[in-house]
Amino acid sequence: MMKMLEGIMIILMLILCVQAGKTDIRDGKVYNKTLLFFGFIGIALDVLYYSAFNKTMFVPFMINLAVMIVASLVLFYSHSFAGGDCKLLMVLTLFYPANYYISYSGSLITVVFTVGIALFFGYIYLLATSIYELIIKKNNMSVSYVKGYFMAFFKSFGTAIVYISVVTLSVSVLAFWGITLPIWLVRILCILTSLIIGKYPFFKKKIVIGMMVGLDLILSILLKTIPFSIHPENYVLVIVLLVCQMTIKTSLYQEVKISDLKKGMILTMGSSLLMQNSRVRGLPKISSEDLRDRLTEDEIVSINRWAKSRKIESLSIVKKIPFATFIACGYICYLIFWRILKWC
Repeated sequence: MMKMLEGIMIILMLILCVQAGKTDIRDGKVYNKTLLFFGFIGIALDVLYYSAFNKTMFVPFMINLAVMIVASLVLFYSHSFAGGDCKLLMVLTLFYPANYYISYSGSLITVVFTVGIALFFGYIYLLATSIYELIIKKNNMSVSYVKGYFMAFFKSFGTAIVYISVVTLSVSVLAFWGITLPIWLVRILCILTSLIIGKYPFFKKKIVIGMMVGLDLILSILLKTIPFSIHPENYVLVIVLLVCQMTIKTSLYQEVKISDLKKGMILTMGSSLLMQNSRVRGLPKISSEDLRDRLTEDEIVSINRWAKSRKIESLSIVKKIPFATFIACGYICYLIFWRILKWC
């Protein structure tokens, strides 16, 4: 009976993956009514599954669910994922049976790996799009762009090393107090650190970097160690991330006719800057190029008036990335990895 229930949960999870991916690609969103419908079913099945058949795995399930809720909130409030994508993460976690959790370093708290897999697929998608557009000459990566990027790359990598050193030294402090973090968690922290300092200019200010360097030196002296990670993989992952950012930067944007602008689209910073000195009311403010600055219907009306007066026919927008599709792929891959590891 338990196996049958697990099979039903997996089938419903896969159906939700397909449905979410379909509406994400077709309409650019995951509908709340779909998530609500599947959410109620997931909760009902979980109550039956963990109360009648699998009581011993209730705690790992609740911890994984709590971790995914926190991850979803972080992604939402950092304006990285849309609300529908974050809700999808939580609903899919409800359907995933605890008996199918992957054990890593003795821990079953691994469902969060699905987020990493989703982000990986997102980068692969952007990387493939960028390479394709370079091949067909839709985007041109000029010599000046490459030179400018490499200067920015070394600057970003140097800044990342300073912050990653703070992370690794903090991990050493925790180890000194008897708290040992798994190496995979340390690597995730290093990647998140590099993403955060790349997203928020505050962390690139000289005074803040200077304070971090001072903290590195103080912790190094107290711990009698060098302020660098002994695991080169931490830096390799950051280098790969920065190189990916360079390559995909050429395909993050697209030109759209003014008449084709729709609610929810995001203007590039350059496009929004063109409107700042206009007397037309209701125009969008300077775009931060994230989900905070999705266009409203009123803003689109104002943009049309502004464009007509300036005789502008098109603007540059940030491409819509089908993250719900990649989240679905993340859960499916996690399930496949579990099956492969079980066979091994």
